[in-house]
Amino acid sequence: MTRKALTLLLILIVVVLAVAGWVYYSFFIEKSLRVISPNGKEVWQTNLTYKIRWKAKKIDKVGIMLIKESTKETKWIAKDISGLDGVYNWNIFVWEEPRDDYRIVVFEYPWGQEKLSDYSDDIFTIVGPKFASCDTLSVQKEWPFLPSDYPDLRKLFLTEKSWNGNLEGLEGADKKCQEEAEIKGLTGNWKAFLGADQTLAVDRLNLSGIFVYAVPEATLPEGKTCHQLWGRNFEEFFQKFSDTLAINQEKFEDKFLRDEVASIWMGRITKDSKRDCTTMFLKFAAFSVSKNYSFTTTCQDWTTGEDAVAGFSEYSEGEIELFPKCYTPEGVRINAASLAGLATGIAGEEKSEYFSPFLGRPCNQIHKLLCIQQ
Repeated sequence: MTRKALTLLLILIVVVLAVAGWVYYSFFIEKSLRVISPNGKEVWQTNLTYKIRWKAKKIDKVGIMLIKESTKETKWIAKDISGLDGVYNWNIFVWEEPRDDYRIVVFEYPWGQEKLSDYSDDIFTIVGPKFASCDTLSVQKEWPFLPSDYPDLRKLFLTEKSWNGNLEGLEGADKKCQEEAEIKGLTGNWKAFLGADQTLAVDRLNLSGIFVYAVPEATLPEGKTCHQLWGRNFEEFFQKFSDTLAINQEKFEDKFLRDEVASIWMGRITKDSKRDCTTMFLKFAAFSVSKNYSFTTTCQDWTTGEDAVAGFSEYSEGEIELFPKCYTPEGVRINAASLAGLATGIAGEEKSEYFSPFLGRPCNQIHKLLCIQQ
């Protein structure tokens, strides 16, 4: 055999071995993973079942997560399932947030730095359910919802913004509610559920009717909306702010309860509301006894954002005459240095926590307003 022929033979052998090696690696060693669906532009609806599909090779187990593209929040869909099946039937939770920026990621389970993953190439949309009536929604949420055309509804909402105790008086508080209502697209006249020194909230507001949350939870096919019931009358509505924590957790999601409902300026709502000498609701007692009490419960008619009277320091003696006088719940006359407003909050010891609308909060703290349609 000539040298040229031998060279060609060697080249052929090398090529054959390389191809054989590639084929062996591709079919017996190489792992791969690719998302097929949802891969972008799909519109899926909550409370229905869809197939998540992928192609996997040499991957025993996979996990699947849902991703909100704009916030990068993630949520488990499935974990420790067969990777070779290539399909998972996903029943989308009825209250999955409707958004148009979702992706999914399928990854080799359990996750590790050397393991494969693949994402939807583009974003897809999840839309909310279509209800025939608010009764369907009530069953799903295990809480009553009423349609927008139900007679004698009294709508309410919590402001997105928070303010210190300088609300520019009751008129300023009402103006803030009206402005946020208009931003939310809510019609009508809105006022703050708030009272001042001489004016109780129950006296200045129309509080008749059935209390529901103004922002709708769902829209019915005929255009009506469904609203969460907060009380069949004023007494039942106001009781929400005095119930034990456990009872309120049955009514509200915990984050909404602690971050929203437990941080609202109230002032003097009813005749039972304190008028003066409020015990401060502080995480730690102040060094000065005087700072633990306030002679105002409405941040001086909602005109101050300070936490103490002028001239106060943490080392002031409790008997300084310039501090206003008031009487503690035990009847002890004391010089009060704090400036406070009554607000909602969670009080009590662990396992016996309760809500209260009568907690003294420093006027330099920020809280929301509860707005009620008039």
